[in-house]
Amino acid sequence: MIDPFVALKDSRALADVRPLLARLVAAYGHNPIARLLDVDAAMLTRWKRGAKISPAMAHRILDLHAVLARALQIFAPQVATQWLVGHEPFLNEARPIDVLGVRGAAPLIEALDAIAAGAYA
Repeated sequence: MIDPFVALKDSRALADVRPLLARLVAAYGHNPIARLLDVDAAMLTRWKRGAKISPAMAHRILDLHAVLARALQIFAPQVATQWLVGHEPFLNEARPIDVLGVRGAAPLIEALDAIAAGAYA
């Protein structure tokens, strides 16, 4: 069992979102991820080369990764992407990607959990 009072060896290993961003790009491609993050594709390249990622954008990358990882546990890859940009009854017909930008991942994860449980909105 891990002692919860043991100091982290390197907190940057968990704080750095670049590995998550790299996973997103590997899974979906450079341009689609840029569109989903609502940034210019060149920005992804700059981040890959070491440019600073703002705290707000780091949060969005974390949220997008969490939502897509959960969606891919429920849907086929193409369906997961379509769900993200479609209209979702559990989100009052809002597009999940828009809700993600305004409210974060929690409402999307809740909607995905309800879908996985077989609930109907």
